[in-house]
Amino acid sequence: MTRFSGFLIAGLAMPLALAAPAAAQSDIGNPMAGNNGFPVVVEQDALLGSTEMEGPAAIGGDLRFGAGYNVAIHTPGSYVAPGDDAPTALLVGGGVDFPGSDPSGVLRVTDGQVKIGDTSGAQALNRDANNAAVNTRVVADGAGYDSVPRIELTNSQAPGSVGPQPGLMDFGSLFATYRERAQEIAGCPQNVDLNGGRISLEDGRTNVLHVTGEQLNDLDELTFLDRPTSSGPLVIVVDTTATGGTHEWDIPNMAGVSGEDAPYILWDFPDASDITITSGDSLEGTIYAPGAHLTDLDPANIEGDIAVQSLTAGPIDGTAGGPANAGEIHYFPFDAELDCDAKPGPRPPLPDFSLPRGDLDIRKTDATTGRPLAGAEFELWRETNRTDGLQTGGADPDRYLAPDCVTDSRGRCSFTSKLIGTYYLRETAVPDGYRLPRDPVSGPYSITRDNAEQGVTVELSNRRLPQPNPPGPPPPDKD
Repeated sequence: MTRFSGFLIAGLAMPLALAAPAAAQSDIGNPMAGNNGFPVVVEQDALLGSTEMEGPAAIGGDLRFGAGYNVAIHTPGSYVAPGDDAPTALLVGGGVDFPGSDPSGVLRVTDGQVKIGDTSGAQALNRDANNAAVNTRVVADGAGYDSVPRIELTNSQAPGSVGPQPGLMDFGSLFATYRERAQEIAGCPQNVDLNGGRISLEDGRTNVLHVTGEQLNDLDELTFLDRPTSSGPLVIVVDTTATGGTHEWDIPNMAGVSGEDAPYILWDFPDASDITITSGDSLEGTIYAPGAHLTDLDPANIEGDIAVQSLTAGPIDGTAGGPANAGEIHYFPFDAELDCDAKPGPRPPLPDFSLPRGDLDIRKTDATTGRPLAGAEFELWRETNRTDGLQTGGADPDRYLAPDCVTDSRGRCSFTSKLIGTYYLRETAVPDGYRLPRDPVSGPYSITRDNAEQGVTVELSNRRLPQPNPPGPPPPDKD
């Protein structure tokens, strides 16, 4: 199926400027520097709802957790707290919020140590009810070893070394630095173009692309013609000022790259305050949003680091029939040094990569007489899951676009200003006296660059319901 998979960046004619300040080389380095090797680092509170992360995590505030979450399933990381001889896999600068966690929750930490800054309301136990030596668990104060919710380790750690352990990391200073770095990265001029969703990278430089949140969501597929490297990383700067710092993110399909390329891709959100990953494919690269709350509700995976102000990794009640689970957080630490020719002063305006848009006009008629029909109602769906035909349910449906349209007295209604792409119509109601088609779905209909200006017109008809036979004359009387 043909579908839109990108947008075209047009060159801009720029006026001449007199005595323009010379660009200065900005050696940013590794933007994650200072994280002590924690790939997931959160300034304030975090909810680990579902499902798991391969590496360790450092949380500056309080921690809540869902029914079952795994931390550091592949590596406990490299940070060793003073006096320890094993890495810290879970560092909590605040406390553990047991009342706010799932009542049956178990957060499992593999191999590493656990450090908690404030242990009021919590206790660490390494002996069970029979006083036998066992692996350490952290439970609510006064609760038993087998109680839930709990944090359970796969090794025995001395209860006193769990906490209180405040001040192991200065999250406030670290994130103040991160926010400055995010702005500095955003000042890097764009040197990467997109052509139909295809991206070319150069080795030996920091490749930079600027997009708005809306433009990012318009991009269904990002195809890498060249793979990023440690000496040729890619930075995608996402501007969310138009939406007040909020962004609902539908992750594009990232063709041509995988987890092994993730250490060289950075998604920089310098002005975001609230990001929700709602749907899409696995994300390759680091999410660098030090001023934002990140909510992940997408079953696909994140392959890279996360640096955010606060975090909701999946819902707390992500069970069958409930909210969708978030995916896994895979261990691919960012591993490149960034530098660019930073321009002094305020950031220049973004280029206009606005996409062509077109209308989809419906004309509904009587199948026999051809006269216009009013009162037919339609849903519009956009092809997004790369599967032929319309899928309205299941794990990966196509995208429903509200609101619906209803034909007027001329038999017409329109879905206006739609992005180029592939669409389906589903008829949900018909005029009185008419029958709904056996297959109420029609399409696909494609809005393209060539037809966007004039739009696409769809002619559909309905047949009348069978009319009941009028009653005949009464039978003659019989003598």
